[in-house]
Amino acid sequence: MQPNGVGDHFSDPAAAEIARFGATSLRASAAIFYWAEGPIRMTDVELLGMPPQFFNHYAEGMVRFDPLHIDKMSVGQQKVAQLAPRGRHKTAEDRHYADFLGAYGFIDVIDLLFWHEGVAVAGLGLLKRPNDPPVSELEIEAAFALQRFVEFNLRHHSRFVRRGQRRRLVSGYQLTEREAEVAELTATGLTNAEIAERLAISLPTVKTHLLRVLAKTSSGNRTQLALMLTQSPA
Repeated sequence: MQPNGVGDHFSDPAAAEIARFGATSLRASAAIFYWAEGPIRMTDVELLGMPPQFFNHYAEGMVRFDPLHIDKMSVGQQKVAQLAPRGRHKTAEDRHYADFLGAYGFIDVIDLLFWHEGVAVAGLGLLKRPNDPPVSELEIEAAFALQRFVEFNLRHHSRFVRRGQRRRLVSGYQLTEREAEVAELTATGLTNAEIAERLAISLPTVKTHLLRVLAKTSSGNRTQLALMLTQSPA
């Protein structure tokens, strides 16, 4: 769970635009965009307007105190949540997390979670500093509108397309998750040795997975597999 972006530098232009658009729309000084892997894992995190040590500190221990973490928001399939809404009773964990945010100059957070077919696929955290306008009812309404807008447009993101492809490989061709990973990496032109290094598995294991992939997809060779993945809809 390491950040890709530092300050205002991003490895994913789409994530950068979502973070900037969200921060501007909800008048927040900082933002975190991340992709979701499973119900509790944040991956490929991008940061806007904050030092990388903030997220390092968060990932190394404070994450378990975060009341807006993906695992907690996923329970009720929440789409928008505020860290410090009026009238909410704060637990000791809430106060501990608020102290952590305060050490970095933040006083409130609005979190947006983006869904597809009942599964959380990405999230956006918008962090407020004392000089930012406080969260209002109108701003929460705007957050829900922003959530719907981003959720719809994420369907066109290359990562989202690959997610659909992965789902099709697993359900349509009965590939395991690992076999699907090998199939996708093979289709990009990586060698078996490069795939082994990327996935941190042995070369013989890659060869075994690839043989099973070719058999299950009725592909005669790597080229046919790549062509099948390219031409079939996600």
